[in-house]
Amino acid sequence: MITIKDIAQKTHVSIGTVDRVLHGRGRVAKKTEEKILALVNKTGYKTNIHGRNLVLKKTFHLGVIMPCLEQDSKYWEILHDGIEQAIVELSAFNVKAHYFYFDKYSEPSFNLACAEALKRKISGLLIAPVLSDACFSFVNSMHSHIPYVYVDSMVPDTNPLAFIGQNSFQSGVCAAKLMRMLVGAHECVAIIRVLPADFHINERAMGFSSFFEKYPETTVHTIDVNGAMTQPRFVDFIKSIPAHIQNCKGFFVTNAETHRVADALRTVSGGAVRIIGYDLVEENKRLLTEGVIDFIISQKTRDQGYQGIFTLYRHLVLKEQCPREILMPIEIITAENLPFYS
Repeated sequence: MITIKDIAQKTHVSIGTVDRVLHGRGRVAKKTEEKILALVNKTGYKTNIHGRNLVLKKTFHLGVIMPCLEQDSKYWEILHDGIEQAIVELSAFNVKAHYFYFDKYSEPSFNLACAEALKRKISGLLIAPVLSDACFSFVNSMHSHIPYVYVDSMVPDTNPLAFIGQNSFQSGVCAAKLMRMLVGAHECVAIIRVLPADFHINERAMGFSSFFEKYPETTVHTIDVNGAMTQPRFVDFIKSIPAHIQNCKGFFVTNAETHRVADALRTVSGGAVRIIGYDLVEENKRLLTEGVIDFIISQKTRDQGYQGIFTLYRHLVLKEQCPREILMPIEIITAENLPFYS
């Protein structure tokens, strides 16, 4: 393998001159530059970016803006685990993560987390944009040279380096097809949209509803519930639904709070309703095993965190062009295949 020293010797210039040409720093005579670049092209020389970073002791500080780990039934712990795995694997290349947590029910909390992130010398950002409007304002106000990657959800009309997550609309369509198989044609079903409803939550609900447009004999209701409610109030609200929507046989829950809905409903339905929801948090896995939840849709949350860090790494360190969209599979988890996902 040819080295920068070999190029310097073959072109009869110093190593420093070769380095300036390769990295566009300083002034070099045109003929000398052409001679060096010709040899580079002929030999296929590539800069050893890893080694260069280590020599220069350059550290890449990646900011992670995400909800508090305990929120959404500890869903965000799964994302955090994937991020940490990537950081461990990249530690030899001077890549570090700094976490800026926010309360997903508070825009001021999100804004504060973003402000704290920008106080650091951040090379790039990984953002879980569950507060879409606040995130839209933030990314359009910060310096354009800071690349950012979205995980979990997208924010329309913004320009991230990449989005990593599911096709949420198609995920909702998939859930609707499963629901039709569970409840039959002439039944009533409900979408439980847990607020705040960011872009991907709304897309799931829209996908679910669109499927049933082909089957007008099935009535679809959309019910919004504030996820920030205390547990007693949340339970009371969910328990009241059957009284307002007669003979509702199926419930589609749009986020990881599926178990909260399922626990409340089984006390008033006697297990006579079908439930489909999201994410392999511990309580969802328990109720799936017990048969209270019929299907859980997994969006490979851990992989999202892992891929998010590596996307920033490839862009910042390797100078590679990254795909603008990395779509996670829509995985259907049942009690029978759950042990293979634990």
